[in-house]
Amino acid sequence: MPLKPYNPTVPSYIRMYSARDDKKSTYTLHPKTKIPCPKCKTPLPTQLPTCPEQKCGYIAPVSSDLGADYFSLFALPGVRDGEGSSRNAFSIDPRELRGRFLQMQKVCHPDRWAQKGEDEAQIAVNQSALLNKAYQTLLSPRLRGEYILAHHGIDITEMDNMDREQELMMQVMEAREELESAEGEEVKALMEANAERVEKVTAELEDAIGREDWAQAKRSVIQLRYWESFKRAGQGMEV
Repeated sequence: MPLKPYNPTVPSYIRMYSARDDKKSTYTLHPKTKIPCPKCKTPLPTQLPTCPEQKCGYIAPVSSDLGADYFSLFALPGVRDGEGSSRNAFSIDPRELRGRFLQMQKVCHPDRWAQKGEDEAQIAVNQSALLNKAYQTLLSPRLRGEYILAHHGIDITEMDNMDREQELMMQVMEAREELESAEGEEVKALMEANAERVEKVTAELEDAIGREDWAQAKRSVIQLRYWESFKRAGQGMEV
């Protein structure tokens, strides 16, 4: 009998983190879901429908709803908190995200389920792949911004890049010309200046999403696309 998707209730999250928060960040691993395993009734340690108890061996496909909401997957405040929420989905602590990612990967690691059966092993592979994709998306400020915008029905196309940001394109082209003729410490200085640009635009993106200014958030994401491209061009030229 095929295993059915299992969709646990998302627990409330305690604290959000802002890159501009001056206080010491406190964070925990993935909060206990308090949802019993359907097989052995032991509380599941994460949002995954996967029980780590050796004698149990319960694992099921992640539901389509949970699989499509990366914030809920990691039990973080996110795109489903509703308009007007005081929570800023963009503001997450990368260390906490990584801690939860590693905890969840340990639960569903394919090696752990390889001997449990063909179906179970394949579900573990699928869960691990989903976690990797979700983690990389939320870890990257640009991808996180694009993900949040997409959940608000805002897509960014190549035409947005080329036709509506001509001034930005000129700035990037001038910076690329400087990079192509630079050597040694000049390359390092250009890359440091670019890192400052990326940090500034990322802060603007966080602020725009917090204010639900989706037009500005979209512009910030487009800017990050260009400056990340500049970074990639210069990585092989650094001293």
